[in-house]
Amino acid sequence: MKKFLSLALALIMTLSLVTISAGAAEYKDFTDKDEIQYEEAVAVLNRLGIITGYSEGDFRPEGELTRGAAAKIIVSLLIGPEAAEALPTTASPYPDVPAGNVFAGYISFCKNSEIISGYNDGTFRPTGTLTGFAFSKMLLGALGYDSDIEKFTGSGWTVRVSALAHKAGLFDRISFNGGETVNRETACQLALNTLKATMVQYTGGMNITSSDGTSMVVNATREYLTSNQDYASHIDNRKVTDSANNKNDYWTVEFGEEHFKDLRMDRERENSDGFGRPSNEWSYKKVTIGTYPIAADFTYNSQVIHCVEGTTDAAKVRALGLNGYEVVGPKEATRDKQTQVWLNGAPVAG
Repeated sequence: MKKFLSLALALIMTLSLVTISAGAAEYKDFTDKDEIQYEEAVAVLNRLGIITGYSEGDFRPEGELTRGAAAKIIVSLLIGPEAAEALPTTASPYPDVPAGNVFAGYISFCKNSEIISGYNDGTFRPTGTLTGFAFSKMLLGALGYDSDIEKFTGSGWTVRVSALAHKAGLFDRISFNGGETVNRETACQLALNTLKATMVQYTGGMNITSSDGTSMVVNATREYLTSNQDYASHIDNRKVTDSANNKNDYWTVEFGEEHFKDLRMDRERENSDGFGRPSNEWSYKKVTIGTYPIAADFTYNSQVIHCVEGTTDAAKVRALGLNGYEVVGPKEATRDKQTQVWLNGAPVAG
């Protein structure tokens, strides 16, 4: 039950967006789509039915997140948009969320399922916002990370959240200040990275209850969630390896694979966007969402020292900012050797 609550709580604060419904705008119809930086994230979440724009037809990527609309999103993720729409709004879950409020049904569901608890003063604050670190903490919970075991509370929680979120890939292809309020499109990118991130679970451990009645789990081992079912290869077809680096018949289970089994991502296809750039191609229920080039980790628009004759290899690496990377040609590239150089849309041999 605790893992379920962590998953739900992880997304309760996510996006100040509205779940898609009949007649809702598609990404291609957003009037301000040219202003959206993370188009892949917004387009995919839109197609899944998680987010849509405003009634005026725009998306407002720089808008802040709110807690109320996020409750609608989490319920739609857990029970589906249609069932979420049918929830009654006749009860007041919190003093500041009266019966009849557009979000009352969703917030009531979350409260009754112990997904949320509100604030110490008894309010929910549906128009409240959250920081990037707080949002990342919740997304880690969605992936199965235990807040108590990982010490996501108390002094220094932001450091621990940041470290694990980075390792899990939540910060891939993104730039934001975790201490500031997250805007709508940044939240979409964080959520997309969560769809691609591997879920975790804990084994072993001992439950200890202190004299004040507080309980905690100690000595638990965190491990990746795996499956030998085909759905576990829909987003990432990475096979699990043992200590001897031998592959078995189990794939890692990514969040999107677990919760959206009709979602597919053709991972980092080369030459798939028409410009020779590695790209991700997404589809849902056998309908293509789009093909999106992967942002380069390093770009150069002027000559650097690596082009100068007689320069040492070490100096070239430092000048290019590639310390810790191994540059290889496309034919040599593997999952463990992925660093490549592309020039004007064409790969350059390492």
